[in-house]
Amino acid sequence: MNESAYRETENKLLADAGLDVQEAQIPLDRLGGQARVLAAGEGDPVLFLTGGPDAGASWAYAAAKVSGIRAILLDRPGTGLSDPPRERPRIDTLASYVSDLTRDVLDAMEVDRAVLVGCSFGGYSALRSAAALPDRVQGVYLAGCPAFAPGWSAPRFFTVLRTPLIGRLVLGLPATRLSTRMSLRELGHHRSLASGHIPPALFEWVNGWQRHTDTMRNDATMICGLGTWLGGFDPSLDLDEETLSSIGAPCHVLVGTDDIVGGEDVAERLASLLPDAVVEVWQDVGHLPWYDDPARFAASLEGFMVARVADRS
Repeated sequence: MNESAYRETENKLLADAGLDVQEAQIPLDRLGGQARVLAAGEGDPVLFLTGGPDAGASWAYAAAKVSGIRAILLDRPGTGLSDPPRERPRIDTLASYVSDLTRDVLDAMEVDRAVLVGCSFGGYSALRSAAALPDRVQGVYLAGCPAFAPGWSAPRFFTVLRTPLIGRLVLGLPATRLSTRMSLRELGHHRSLASGHIPPALFEWVNGWQRHTDTMRNDATMICGLGTWLGGFDPSLDLDEETLSSIGAPCHVLVGTDDIVGGEDVAERLASLLPDAVVEVWQDVGHLPWYDDPARFAASLEGFMVARVADRS
């Protein structure tokens, strides 16, 4: 961990995004330990949940463009500048772990109810939290295909991480700008990279968390513990119909046609299992849609909150 080097890239990212944040280390009463959050703005609370591996500042450009919200950007335990989890989630505890984390963060931030915005593992966390905490979750906005959704596909990199010897070798190599570019291409952002739509400050920040924090190593440990080399993720982790049908909060499922985790077919299948959900599909957009077009993303999220969350309040 090189905290000062990471903070340098993060500060440049936040400045370029125009996001004025307040940083806090908050207690996690149920999970134990502390987590780091960046809070910005005033208005309806929105908790942004990242995928894995990633860190909270990933949402900076999007959060800066959404008006009327109090954005809470979470460094999940083990990512960014948060401490590793006291006890790593296992196959049999992952569902309760993510909902306990959401509850802990909302309690620590003195938030009664919030909209959850999540991508990939963060999308899974948002759905599990909405099912477990119906009184705390006003709405769920899925930015990119959630992990463990019916029909999803895990990124190939996860198989590499689980491969004996090779996974350890990959984790031991220093992150370079080339490897950062490859990781973004792997997530379906090749068009934005080629056209220069990924801001330099965002690219340097991604390279920064890969190089200067323990995010990759910590999340790799969790990823490897949730499955096997040959078998992939344990199928018991998948979101089942009973869980999804119990979610009463309005949901919005945004996916890009270049999302390698799941496209329109997976999104439609997921929405069909949720009591109140709509699907939005963007052409030529990858797994992290706000990377490709943060202004369009912000408008979509604002529309969801005004048209569907406010009506249910």
